[in-house]
Amino acid sequence: MEELKKDEYVVKPCTTCAGENRIIDISRIIKKLDFLCDKKDFDEAERLINYWLKEASSNNDKRTELELQNEYIGFLRKQNRKDDAIIHSKRCIEIIDELNLGNTISGATVMLNVATVYKAFGEPDIAMTYFRKAESVYSDSLKKDDKLLAGLYNNMALALVDLGQFDAAEKLYLSAISIMLKYDQGELDAAISYLNMADLFYKKYSVDPSGDYTVYGNVIDESCKKAWELLNKKTLNRDSYYRFVAEKCAGTFGYYGYFLYESELKKRANDV
Repeated sequence: MEELKKDEYVVKPCTTCAGENRIIDISRIIKKLDFLCDKKDFDEAERLINYWLKEASSNNDKRTELELQNEYIGFLRKQNRKDDAIIHSKRCIEIIDELNLGNTISGATVMLNVATVYKAFGEPDIAMTYFRKAESVYSDSLKKDDKLLAGLYNNMALALVDLGQFDAAEKLYLSAISIMLKYDQGELDAAISYLNMADLFYKKYSVDPSGDYTVYGNVIDESCKKAWELLNKKTLNRDSYYRFVAEKCAGTFGYYGYFLYESELKKRANDV
């Protein structure tokens, strides 16, 4: 793998962190990380993160450490590594507190990602604590149609579904969809929200004492068809994010009987 050399640091003052006068420009690191993950070269991706975490620590560059830890917890979540993901999530919160970033958009975004980790590993109550903190900051700081709010709403809704709060979750999914459809390439995230809504309706069915699937079948099918329509927009770039979304969505289509859609998305996910 191509190494990132120490001479690729960008030296600039840190105006908020006492004792720190240089940080690492991580834009190229994250670009390389995305490249490795897209190739599914996960061992190299993790080696890259850990190398630069050590560099950030040795330079007392906590802001860069926080950004790298934020990337790492997402990586660990996708690798289904619960213990490691929670350990590094706790480190994220420690750094946020140390740098007094709890009321900033950047800090709230990391808290959102920490919440997503806890939700993914069966701790929706803990997840909601961090989602609510992020929501408070976002609501005070962002416009109502900001993409960050859409991401928050979608992920918060997943936790609410786990907690059985279906109506609140549906409202958040619809808000997320409404926001993302205002943006170029936003159809991808809107499609994910539609499939999440299909799962929501199925979970409502699974706890409905009537056991009557016909009450939910139509809305599940409608959600799947809307998602498929969005994923087939001609204006979408078939880039690495599209491949990620295609892979993410394929199994859901298959679960609801849309096997042709599942097969096609699996093919698109592997088109490079």
